[in-house]
Amino acid sequence: MVAAACGPPPRCPVCRARARRVHSCYERCLAERPLSGQKLLVRLRVRRFFCDRSGCQRRTFVEQVSGLSERYRRSSLGLRTWLRQVAVELGGRAGERLCRHMHLTAGRTQLLELLDPPPVPERAPRVLGVDEFAFRRGRTYGTILVDVEAGRVVDVLPDRTSETFAAWLREHPGAEIICRDRASAYTRAIKEAAPHAVEVADRWHLLQNLAAAVEKTCHQHRACLRKRVDEVTSRTRDPAADAAPSPRTTADADHRPDPAPPR
Repeated sequence: MVAAACGPPPRCPVCRARARRVHSCYERCLAERPLSGQKLLVRLRVRRFFCDRSGCQRRTFVEQVSGLSERYRRSSLGLRTWLRQVAVELGGRAGERLCRHMHLTAGRTQLLELLDPPPVPERAPRVLGVDEFAFRRGRTYGTILVDVEAGRVVDVLPDRTSETFAAWLREHPGAEIICRDRASAYTRAIKEAAPHAVEVADRWHLLQNLAAAVEKTCHQHRACLRKRVDEVTSRTRDPAADAAPSPRTTADADHRPDPAPPR
């Protein structure tokens, strides 16, 4: 699709003065939402204007079409809204697969870059959940902070050290209950920065630790458990099955005496 901007002269983005003179024209290529299952590319011709105000740092600037274009973007605002919603609902890899079926060109990194960070409150929630997560498993880890009562993410820390978490607790007081795993780094940070907060272990880690302890105990006593299973199995065996005669085998049939010939 070919289009040209023909609106009134825009204002300078720095000093907000109305432009009067055109510097030049050039063509921009904007990716737009697909039409009838086909990719759509908008070739938009825009104008570059002079800023005649002497005190302004900008000498020239390019006009933007409201609802369509934006500075330094190669996609339309409508397409950007679509991609941001896909990233919010599905994330990176799943969103990339959906975009492929929708005839949208977007990688997982591009989708994740469209996400806006959540606003961080000035005070910590009353019940704060803290746990680690992997930016890259086995190499780089961070810390996620969650409002347990509201069920939403509060903040994300760049690492999982006690110093970083303690600094966050000092800047955001108000946590009365902190739900954490058994990592010693978080314990030191809580005792240092929020000593009056009550520490509790979250349910997921309790169940995980219980399952690991039961599995370890069963592995250590597997010989005793196998012996006990054999004893119970022998006691519950059907005595009628033991007393029943064994079925005649093929070997027995081969050694059966021949019947007497008729007289």
